[in-house]
Amino acid sequence: MINLRYHIVSIAAVFLALAIGLALGSTFVDSVLVSNLESRVDQLQADTESAIERQASAEESLGEAEAARDAALASVEAAASVRFEVEDLVRPYLPQGRLSGTTTLIVAPESTDRDAVAAIRARLEATDTQQGGVLWLSDDLRLDDPAVRENVAEAFSLAGNSRNAIQRALRFLVPQALFRPTEAGSARTLGSDVDAITDSGALDGFSRGFASVPQTRTALTLLRDLELVTHDGTGAVALHRLGGENLRLVVVTDDAAVGLNEDFVFDLLAAVADDGHAGTGVIVEVRAPAAAGVGYGAVLERVRSDPVLAQGYSTVDEVTSFSGDLALLIALERLPAVSHFSGADLNHGLGPS
Repeated sequence: MINLRYHIVSIAAVFLALAIGLALGSTFVDSVLVSNLESRVDQLQADTESAIERQASAEESLGEAEAARDAALASVEAAASVRFEVEDLVRPYLPQGRLSGTTTLIVAPESTDRDAVAAIRARLEATDTQQGGVLWLSDDLRLDDPAVRENVAEAFSLAGNSRNAIQRALRFLVPQALFRPTEAGSARTLGSDVDAITDSGALDGFSRGFASVPQTRTALTLLRDLELVTHDGTGAVALHRLGGENLRLVVVTDDAAVGLNEDFVFDLLAAVADDGHAGTGVIVEVRAPAAAGVGYGAVLERVRSDPVLAQGYSTVDEVTSFSGDLALLIALERLPAVSHFSGADLNHGLGPS
């Protein structure tokens, strides 16, 4: 029989067990919570310290960037100051006012860097020379294509369409159009000149100078009509009016156009010199536009090693530099005296070494 004492003891045991469980559970939970909170506090502190370090590093980098910017600005200002001093020094020697009465025509293969040609054209437009524009030469002027040769022979009324015959015809007719335009299309064309350019000397109409040939028709306009040359003449002298004793050529080319140079450009320049017009041009070499494997310097090396070209034309390289830009203008002003300026020489040879 269960008595009252047993019930009291059982109830007391239950409460005692509950109290012990609560005490133990509370101690364990408190320990976990405290540990978790301490861990979070430590992490927060570490994050704060890292953020402070990053901020300090960023402020240091910003300071360095500002210092670099200030140094760059100071360098630009110093360079500008030096340039202004140099320009003030050399301005009296610039050909401003001394190219009056001349007409300047830029001649360049179509593959030549357009930006480089545009920069040269802009520099010439700042002088008082009359602008002749840019005459772009097609690579078809190498005359490798029989169809091109046939078209040229037909347009110029040539007796034959062999490459040799056409080259000889152009060696006579193009310099005539450039420097003796009053003779082109007139009875003043010498029969001996005509006979010298083809085996049979059989040229009619245009080449023999019949009076019926319109004045707007020249060797240059015929080549333009055949799409062998393109005249960028915006704001410049019209192509059929271009030419004369006061014409100055600025031939801009690079080694990427080596084929056209050898087959047409250098041959034409030699013909101009042989025609009595040495000292009427400047040959400028520019760097080929992103042409893999193409060197720099070979063009002027070729020109300067040729007796006819070296004695007939001034040469300039590195025209993108201030001294090269100045050398081009001085070379033009000195014509017909021939000068050779090179970026390999200090200041292009413009001043004391």
